Amino acid sequence: MTEASPRRPGRPRKGAAPASTERILAAALHAFAVQGYHGVSIRDLNRELGVSHNVVHQRYGSKDGVWYAAVDWGFGNAVAQVAASDRPDIVPKERLRTMIRTFVSFAAGNPDLGCVMNNEARQPSERLEYLLDHFVRPMLETFLPAYREMTGRGQLEGVPLHTLYFLITTGGAAPFTNEGMTRRLFGDAPFRKAEIERHADAIADLLTSGH
Repeated sequence: MTEASPRRPGRPRKGAAPASTERILAAALHAFAVQGYHGVSIRDLNRELGVSHNVVHQRYGSKDGVWYAAVDWGFGNAVAQVAASDRPDIVPKERLRTMIRTFVSFAAGNPDLGCVMNNEARQPSERLEYLLDHFVRPMLETFLPAYREMTGRGQLEGVPLHTLYFLITTGGAAPFTNEGMTRRLFGDAPFRKAEIERHADAIADLLTSGH
């Protein structure tokens, strides 16, 4: 069975077509995840992509421009995936479970998102406020109706909203945002498709059990 470890952006083969927008943004997101905002060099990013030294700057204007474009692309996909999985027509427990499972499965294939969030969450900044306003709060709003219904029914008694949110987004994604440690402790197994599905099921079941 093939592993679901995320593909890392790298230098294209000689003669390859110019880097696509998706490839540039994936490479930029990975650079910001690994090096942090201040550690990223646009010149190095161009070199990694195998393009002219001014290509990324011409497209996005500045490192800020690259960062905002990359997080819009990456986090926007995450929010859209979870929102698309929401089913108000089903019972609250299954509704919340479905969204949790969707998020964890998406996080497994996109670990750079969690790393970027962890980097930016350490201290106040305009970048953090942007992430909160455009992605974190919208994600929280998606979970909120099912959480409120379950709480009203006594199914999530004693589980604060912030606890549930961080267990989903930080706890559920932890094996993948901490890939090096996970592989050292448990080998390649957690990154196989079947194991990712088991992990997502386990997180969703545990967090909707109400105890």
